[in-house]
Amino acid sequence: MHRHTQHHGITVDRGNHMTHTDMLYITAARGIRPATVPIVMEVQMLVCPGFKKLNEQYGFDGICKNAELSAQCTVMPVTDLGVDAAIHMSDAFIPVEAMGLEIQHTLQGPRIADPIRTPADVERLCVPEPEEAMSVWLNALRIAKAELMGKAPLIGWIAAPLNTASFMVEGGLPTGPTPYDTLKTMMYTDPHLLHRLLDTVTTMYVQFINAQIDAGADIIMALDLKTPAALCLQDYREFAFPYIQKIARAVQSRNVPLLFGSDGATFLHAPFSDLGVDVIALDWTVDMGDAIQKLGPDQVVQGNLDPHCLLAPESIIEDRVKEIIDAGTAAPAHIFSLGGWVLMHTPFEKVRFLVDLVHSL
Repeated sequence: MHRHTQHHGITVDRGNHMTHTDMLYITAARGIRPATVPIVMEVQMLVCPGFKKLNEQYGFDGICKNAELSAQCTVMPVTDLGVDAAIHMSDAFIPVEAMGLEIQHTLQGPRIADPIRTPADVERLCVPEPEEAMSVWLNALRIAKAELMGKAPLIGWIAAPLNTASFMVEGGLPTGPTPYDTLKTMMYTDPHLLHRLLDTVTTMYVQFINAQIDAGADIIMALDLKTPAALCLQDYREFAFPYIQKIARAVQSRNVPLLFGSDGATFLHAPFSDLGVDVIALDWTVDMGDAIQKLGPDQVVQGNLDPHCLLAPESIIEDRVKEIIDAGTAAPAHIFSLGGWVLMHTPFEKVRFLVDLVHSL
């Protein structure tokens, strides 16, 4: 059931008072169409000149492991670009490391020294205390929250359980002609083991979500990237849906909006109306009009411009943006976004043009 709560005043009381400027994204997430379409982008700080200077000095890992720098990069897109929500900047592998897995950073990407393959491997995983194991992440949220008061809401996030489990099982980012071979082999040869892993990961994330909300997150985002596009509907329903459902219930219990984002269209055929996910983000391969029809008239959507479109002339960007916003009017509310991560080499001026364009329509 969707939590579409009408807001007549200029504040939302959830223990911390949010001013009218916070309301644009929150109002849309609650299913009420604001006068201006909100806009936010994943890893939106990557295009900011300030981030690029910090990245040259400290590196991505150095920023993520420093609460002050992480918070600075989180807030930067709100002040520099004018987006309508700040997305916490950190590394999705931090919770994985907190569970006891050693991650090695190689030229081929992050790798796990001892991937999860057996019942004993699952047993050795720990469910960490968030304030101890993810203290930098949570402290960065607190610092960013203080900076954002009166400016924009703060989005905390997790990787979805199946997304995280796939990294643990494959031992790294899935690549190659059969990128999920180990994971899908486990699905069919030892499904009980995979469910045990997913249950452990979900337990960790439920605790982590509550800690992020306590630290100041106004919205929680769960990202199920890449994996859904590799699964058939039946497998997605069995191995992804129940754990997303547990995440949704945890967020619902805190009266905080939940945003779910994914690559591919498999998830569109899962019974999402049963979850109460407040916002579903669509990637650029999905037709927004068709997705809204599939998801039903009560579902708020976010998306879904192809990130490469921002490399085009402004006239083409404008045409594509107008098409997406027009399609989004079929939903109770639409939050504009890219249908994937913003490309780091996107010109800053093009991103600022996009933000101003969306706000003008």
